[in-house]
Amino acid sequence: MHTRREHQTDIDRHVAALGESVILNSKAARTAFLALFSAAALVSLATGVHHAILYRCHDLQWAGAELVRQHIDPWAEELNHFPHHYPHFVTPNYLHLLYVVLLPLGAIRFDLALLVWTGVSIILSIVCVVMLGRLFQLSRAQTLFALALLWMSPPFRVVLEVGQMSFFELFFFTGAYLAASTALGGLSFGFSLAKYSFSPVAVILFLLRRRFRFLLFAAIIPTAGLLIVWLLVHTPLPKLLFEPLAVSAGPTAVSPGFADMMTLAEQSLKSSLADIRARQVAYALALVGSTAYSLYLSRYRLSRGEELTLVSLASLFFLKHLTYDYVFLVIPLCFALAQTKRAHKFALTGAVVVFWFVLTIFDRRTQNDSFVHVGLLAANCGLLAIFLVYTTRLAVSHSAERAS
Repeated sequence: MHTRREHQTDIDRHVAALGESVILNSKAARTAFLALFSAAALVSLATGVHHAILYRCHDLQWAGAELVRQHIDPWAEELNHFPHHYPHFVTPNYLHLLYVVLLPLGAIRFDLALLVWTGVSIILSIVCVVMLGRLFQLSRAQTLFALALLWMSPPFRVVLEVGQMSFFELFFFTGAYLAASTALGGLSFGFSLAKYSFSPVAVILFLLRRRFRFLLFAAIIPTAGLLIVWLLVHTPLPKLLFEPLAVSAGPTAVSPGFADMMTLAEQSLKSSLADIRARQVAYALALVGSTAYSLYLSRYRLSRGEELTLVSLASLFFLKHLTYDYVFLVIPLCFALAQTKRAHKFALTGAVVVFWFVLTIFDRRTQNDSFVHVGLLAANCGLLAIFLVYTTRLAVSHSAERAS
């Protein structure tokens, strides 16, 4: 006969075996899940590369760099309505420093340049997710999941297809928060200013936090870019300084955005105001909204990851951004995966999935229209506002818990 102790030992042994079986099965399920997602991600990646070659990266800023290399002012070409019809020319609506960075790309033929830039974008996408995984202290499986979901997303494929700068911006923007020193962080942020549509919220917040030394280091990079281009193209310095802004303010410089307050305001006001006036009001609302939100955030001691998440979401909401810039949602995705409560994890991940895989379907149906449908834009903008509010409240509550 078994004693009570021996019987209890048998029960414990069976429970332990059952627990081990469940753990092994769950690990196998996770492995199978990641393998499935990885396969889908590789198919999406191949599709993006194919589209990049097929559609020839038509937004790639190769021509601007090539013109600067030949001592020609690309912004003047745009402002003068393309008098010389340079091949592969696209609107140069970035700061001078980008064209300095791209000078080696402008020195090679376009067909090779688009392949190089596509490869650089893919590498940067991997590096960015690894950096975010480190910032949010994600496991390897979580980091791989974030990368797979990013590669599966339509915005990722659009970045490759059109040759956009989104991963260049994401790399340096993330580097500003991950850097170990003020100098490195500031210099990294300085490079991110090339695509300045992500900078207003961050710059205002840094000013309110009195991070003047950080911003001083950041200012070195665009200043150096301006001076190098000035030496190459010989345009008067005061004129050259404001040319990128003049190009961006043009009526056809940037298409209507995907889910932002700036685009919503401009499109809604066009029926009652002149186009230029509607655009001015939209810019003013974006600046006021960015300032007000930065003032609110400055009251809290947020972690680096939380602040990066909120600044990136606020930039997407207040300022004009097209579909390809929504690869920046990989930041709140990593923030979601770092949450301990499943409700928060699923809600935030679900929001990213909606923007990447659901709303982009409707965006594709209207992208060839001459006007963005205001109702659809308002719905997208409203959903992004809810996403921003929910994430902000979650980050602020984390800050309060740490303070107590």
